[in-house]
Amino acid sequence: MHKNAKLYLAVLVLMLSLLSCQLPWETGSTETPTTEIPTTEEPPTDLPGSTATMTEALVPVETETATSTLTPTEELALPVFSSPVIFTFHMFTPLAGWAVTQYGDNLLATRDGGQTWLDATPSGLTDENIRPFFLDENTAWFTPGISGMLYRTQDGGVNWATNTLPFDNAGYFFLDVNNGYAVVSLGAGAGSHYMAIYATTDSGLSWTQVFSHVPGESKSLPESGTKNGITYLDANHAWVGGSIPMEDYFYLHYSEDGGSNWFRDVGISLPATYAGSWLDVWQPFFPSSTVGYLPVRALSSDSTQYLLIYRSDDSGLTWFFRNSVEDGRAVDFISVDEGWIASGIGLFHTIDGGSNWSAVSGSGIPSGEFFLRVDFVDAQNGWVLTTPDDSTWSPLNLFRTTDGGASWTQLLP
Repeated sequence: MHKNAKLYLAVLVLMLSLLSCQLPWETGSTETPTTEIPTTEEPPTDLPGSTATMTEALVPVETETATSTLTPTEELALPVFSSPVIFTFHMFTPLAGWAVTQYGDNLLATRDGGQTWLDATPSGLTDENIRPFFLDENTAWFTPGISGMLYRTQDGGVNWATNTLPFDNAGYFFLDVNNGYAVVSLGAGAGSHYMAIYATTDSGLSWTQVFSHVPGESKSLPESGTKNGITYLDANHAWVGGSIPMEDYFYLHYSEDGGSNWFRDVGISLPATYAGSWLDVWQPFFPSSTVGYLPVRALSSDSTQYLLIYRSDDSGLTWFFRNSVEDGRAVDFISVDEGWIASGIGLFHTIDGGSNWSAVSGSGIPSGEFFLRVDFVDAQNGWVLTTPDDSTWSPLNLFRTTDGGASWTQLLP
């Protein structure tokens, strides 16, 4: 567990304001996250001591698993990538999924459950800090680095189409193969984080601006605060989570018109047990059209970290506290009631919507491992990323289970 967590969060806010070398409304970030808002000059998210580990490195896994269009015998015409060091991954079936290497240099695909990884990186791209949005095992979008170019594939990365964009420095969120959103960082400074939102209805070929911060104008989505990302439930309902260096402050804003106008959610309550905490609100996610979960990272007054789990049964209109897991780092739900949390102290499982969490003590994973990521596609098939050293995060170990966590097989390294 990292020490001085509140100091790290304060440093993050200070860095966002001081490291920006451009005007707040200018673009040009070094990050292109998947469903997160890129910011200007963030610390490297692959380093365990980075302040960004609270908001980027350990994020909720998207939960809706698309129906596979591949059979187990189908293969991709891609070269094998030998001995990858994987930091992020997203599986969609027991066999098919994606991954990105530790420093964002290579985009990988698997069709055998992670035993073999194939290099799906578009030709000519190197050291581009790839941060894709994955819709299913075949479909993905990303913008390399801070370029104004969109790459998209619908065949698992075998072929990539490209087109230029009216913006750069974007992350993406797609509802389906045609309808999606680009979240563009417009810079950070003086405790503020500026952004723009664009929408597409043709898979990213053309874009329409939905929202933008403008210098000198007050907007319904405040310029202040660190914004972690954006989530859309449908074409109308969206959320932006984040943090501000104030105790007991929930930084969550929602839109009911596709992102043009925003309101702060003031109806979320903090249990007395966690009073005095600094709160980092992650992006909500929805296992169904009505049930959603909101993870909130709480840094208590004694520097203990907790992942608070809130649930909504009315499509995000209201959120109520369920329970927490100490040092929770990633969360994944496969249904409205069953989910997992990867924690620095272990892997935890719930079958009652987050009210109760039990430790998963399956065989195959050495004791003392720190759990960094978790992704299940059903009640039996899941993957976790762990490390034995929480200071260096080296090595990064990928494990797979086919029996709900009772036993695990190491896939990498």
